[in-house]
Amino acid sequence: MLRHGCQRIASSIRTHRLAPRRLKPMRPVPCSSSWIANGECQARSRLRCNTAYYDALRFARDMSDDNLIAQFRADLTGAGIQDRYQHDLYEQQGLEQLRQFIVVTRQAAKAEVLSTEQWFSIRIGGATVNGRIDRIDCAAGEAVTIVDYKTGKPRSQEDADASLQLSIYALAAFQNWGYKADRLVFYNLEDNSSVSTTRSEIQLQETKAKVEEVARKIATGKFPAKPDYYCSTCPYRNLCPATEKYLYTSPAKKAAGRAN
Repeated sequence: MLRHGCQRIASSIRTHRLAPRRLKPMRPVPCSSSWIANGECQARSRLRCNTAYYDALRFARDMSDDNLIAQFRADLTGAGIQDRYQHDLYEQQGLEQLRQFIVVTRQAAKAEVLSTEQWFSIRIGGATVNGRIDRIDCAAGEAVTIVDYKTGKPRSQEDADASLQLSIYALAAFQNWGYKADRLVFYNLEDNSSVSTTRSEIQLQETKAKVEEVARKIATGKFPAKPDYYCSTCPYRNLCPATEKYLYTSPAKKAAGRAN
């Protein structure tokens, strides 16, 4: 049985479609250990910052502006980000986005929020998919609106329409709580914009099929090499058998080409 977080399995499916070999456990790519440690530290710090930010968003409609900002600062301090420069940078960015979010939220019609930070676990074929939905709002009738907050680069309408993550959220809402997702929303915190999309029953069944297919291939160890444009950015390109074969045969091909 495979267990994956929602974002991880969405990423794994895309990776398996473009470059399956990346998912196969391989020996570490030779590189500087200090670079690895620094990269892991930065990623961990960003995750802790996002956690503090999301915690503040949970109470955006129920707390005063000053208390909300104070909570974000307190949570960020408690996140234990060691690098002071990183801490101050995240605080500056977070406060700017949070203040803009507060203005937009206060002006908008108040939605009836069913739940925030809602964890779920669902079975899709042989895979157990675990995840967390940022916010679930009441919609018309017995339907709901699912909101996913996004930091970083704003997501587009195309991103929302193609998002496997949002599709899994819709499946989870129905399987776990019987909610039918009327709208699926990416809320971009960087510019306080949002894009919404929907999923038909056919699209949700296609999502199940994708998850089942990739989970089955991963479980059986099928990671075929697919040489393509993406090879140039693959961290395993120097270790991939397909790349080695290409490097080995290319001189002969070049010689044959010159002879012709």
